Amino acid sequence: MLRKDIKQVICSLVSELDFYFEERGFKRRKNGLIYVRKVGTTIQKIDMVFFSNPSYYQNVLAHIYPHMEILFPNVNSTAKIFASKLIPEKWLDKFTIRQPIQIYSNSEDFCLKDISNYECLKEEMLAFFKEYTMPLLEQLTCEKDYLALYENKDKRIIWDDNQFLYIASAYFNEHRLKEATQVIEKRFGKPGLRKRYKQVFDFIENIDCSDGYKGR
Repeated sequence: MLRKDIKQVICSLVSELDFYFEERGFKRRKNGLIYVRKVGTTIQKIDMVFFSNPSYYQNVLAHIYPHMEILFPNVNSTAKIFASKLIPEKWLDKFTIRQPIQIYSNSEDFCLKDISNYECLKEEMLAFFKEYTMPLLEQLTCEKDYLALYENKDKRIIWDDNQFLYIASAYFNEHRLKEATQVIEKRFGKPGLRKRYKQVFDFIENIDCSDGYKGR
């Protein structure tokens, strides 16, 4: 089955989830696979990524692999000042967090097997969104939420190198230079990494030599 035809089936499936997301302020374009909502300045997205005719499954038309995406504009704006050579520009412009929604759960993969009967799959996805995805999104509506998840070592987030740069950026915006510096030192303080992340350490050093970072 061609990918474009599979996409139409998935769009039909997703349209039956619209009621749930619309009740929570999300919108989806017709024939689109991305839900979007804005909470204050924060932009949240659910992207229904899918792989058609996956070779790693038999008799499966599509593996639906949703991703969540969060953009804290002020965090990314500050990160551009000291991490423009470390984080790809297209990422800096689009998101602070982007990761599969199932990454740390024990749920089974969302597999579309039958184009005419996907009721069970729809219910599985809806149950997952209710139990796991939406509670996390409700805890990521602003920069303070983001910092709280970091400080609580929340395991639902993939805390990779870029996340540590963004967390430092959020601390800078809160005028918490000490915490921002600690984040950078802890993650990138070893000699080899310190050289690679020189742009960040130079930024911190320049702040120390001035009156402090004024924030966004």
